[in-house]
Amino acid sequence: MPVTNLIVNGTFNAGSTGWSGVDLETSYRESAYLGNGSNNRVAEMDGRSGFTTVMEQSFVITDPNAPTHTLSIDAALRNASLGQAGSEGFTVEVLNSTGVVVGAMTVLPTTNSFQSFTLDVTFPAPDTYTLRLTELGPDNSLGAIIDNVEMLVCFCKGTLIRTAWDSRPIETLRAGDMVATFSGLKPLRWIGKRVISVDELVEDPKLSPVRIKAGALGAGLPHKTLRVSRQHRMLARSPLVERMFGTPEVLVSANKLVGLPGISFDTSVKEISYYHMLFDAHEIVWANDTPSESLLATDRSLMALSPAARAELRRRFPHLMNQHSARMIPPLPKQKRLAERMRKNRRPVIEMDALPYAA
Repeated sequence: MPVTNLIVNGTFNAGSTGWSGVDLETSYRESAYLGNGSNNRVAEMDGRSGFTTVMEQSFVITDPNAPTHTLSIDAALRNASLGQAGSEGFTVEVLNSTGVVVGAMTVLPTTNSFQSFTLDVTFPAPDTYTLRLTELGPDNSLGAIIDNVEMLVCFCKGTLIRTAWDSRPIETLRAGDMVATFSGLKPLRWIGKRVISVDELVEDPKLSPVRIKAGALGAGLPHKTLRVSRQHRMLARSPLVERMFGTPEVLVSANKLVGLPGISFDTSVKEISYYHMLFDAHEIVWANDTPSESLLATDRSLMALSPAARAELRRRFPHLMNQHSARMIPPLPKQKRLAERMRKNRRPVIEMDALPYAA
């Protein structure tokens, strides 16, 4: 059975939809808490005086093979509560139907920029589980805010991948095909597929892709509209990148580029197929003639695959697990800051006069 995101409406774009609990506060924008001008909707983990904020959401695990999932939550402190750094935050618990905790962590953000906190949870049996977030810190002291959960890394059906001879639709590739990468022609070791149904998209809109229109990344790239999952990383290369990170190239999650001209979430799709390409090492490939990453084989990224696919990869390619990234992957808040500076300064994601690879 395919892995699905654990959280419905983890971006809070639909307010409190999907959530229950006590003293939910999901009606405000990021700027109200951080003063940064962002219209991104978030949730507050410290609401009214005299109340302890609790946010809950239940989900069903039906896979009998006890898969481990990685839960990721972005959190930051409000400007007004920076003086309580280290005590303000919330607890995270995952409970089974009898109330037994199967995973837990404490989140204490220290800055007014979002940080990503992750928790690996192994589900011991098929059951209905509950994610519970509970406020920590002094009452009504303004506290922490939280944002989205995301987990998929893959290309969509129809993406053209450059090979030794031509560009081919990703769904036609097979293990052993020679694929063009930034480090030369490399043999494709494995390709996987996951189909997201219309019911899954309705239940969790975050499974829908990011649409990058032709030319949106700069210098006419991509050559045709490209769709990737929200966490799939695209190459960014420019003098701005080098000034921020000390290296000319970094990998940025597609969802962090949303808001730049021509880049948006595509909620119009009714069903979508995602593909994963695995090589001997993490590679930068050409997708619709645009530099983008292959599957980065780590314990966390493999959670985007079905249990059967994870088992196959670990059995057949144990030496390929826990790969190192082909390029620097900045922390999510810095990826977001890079995109904001690109938008403000009207700079492209890729400046081709600085890209020393054939397009």
